[in-house]
Amino acid sequence: MDASTAICTWFVADDAGSATHFPQVSAMSDAPKTQAVYWRCVVGFFASSLAVNPNARHLLFTNVPVPEIDGLDIARWLSRNGIETVVRPITYRLPPGSVKNWGNQFYVFDILDHLSEHREIHRAVVLDCDCVWLRPADGMVSQIDQHGALTYTMHEEDYARDEVINGLTRGQMARFLEQNGGPSLDAIPYFGGEIYAARSDVTRRIAQRARALWPAVRSQGEDAPREEAHLLSVLYAFEGIAPDTAAPFIRRMWTTFKFNDLASADADLTIWHLPAEKKTGFADLFARIAAAAELTPSTSPVQLGLTLENYARDMGWPQRRPAKLIRDLTLKIAEKFPGR
Repeated sequence: MDASTAICTWFVADDAGSATHFPQVSAMSDAPKTQAVYWRCVVGFFASSLAVNPNARHLLFTNVPVPEIDGLDIARWLSRNGIETVVRPITYRLPPGSVKNWGNQFYVFDILDHLSEHREIHRAVVLDCDCVWLRPADGMVSQIDQHGALTYTMHEEDYARDEVINGLTRGQMARFLEQNGGPSLDAIPYFGGEIYAARSDVTRRIAQRARALWPAVRSQGEDAPREEAHLLSVLYAFEGIAPDTAAPFIRRMWTTFKFNDLASADADLTIWHLPAEKKTGFADLFARIAAAAELTPSTSPVQLGLTLENYARDMGWPQRRPAKLIRDLTLKIAEKFPGR
């Protein structure tokens, strides 16, 4: 794999006028502490990818200058490791008050616009920053080239036709598709928004169609998408893109005290997506990377601690070890009883 494949993640820093609630960190998106959580994830994402994809092109998309967090000058760290920072404003945003949660997720379409403008990028993998790379992307690249795009499908057993998913049902997505020139379907699959992976020709078509649909999305009619995964689901249905082709490579893995679905088979994945570890496992991973920040980029992943063994300890796979259990419980109690 060479630099014609771009591995990307992103972070939008909201201000008070554009802030919405981020449930997984139980805070508003404009809070400095919230934003620090995501910057730590960004560092962990890129460090883990560089460990297994050293020859890929790496791009960070953001709407603000990259900050210093916990003493680490992240902009300098990115530059030293050959990671390009693309500062691009968010233009795909719903009117204020349209949604209560996750109000900046449509930024992925600003990213697709950028990728469409750069023909030297033959394929791109765009992921949420709370992901860890375990294996090289070569297998994904082969499947992207074969299928055109890889999709992560949330199955019907997870979401029935009329079950509301972040404000919209799969039936409503199908109606929006038909209302805007697509085929007539009873329901369409719901695809997770944590991954966008496609060839450049597919990305150009998806980006062009997203721009055409955006006025209908922004109007926020009854069936209009409320989040990027809704719109991606509609766009994939428009393009006839096959479902579930990303399943061999990535899984959304839950590690909360109420729901934990980690499995031994996760060791065979290329990417772990760990939404519940933003404030815990990724903080530990960030601390390890920050402590080794002055080592040269050519330092081996083992020396940097970027190994499955360490990811397993940080993220509690396949189950929490005592030290992590104590830390996670302490954080949970502190959040539930602040000031005590």
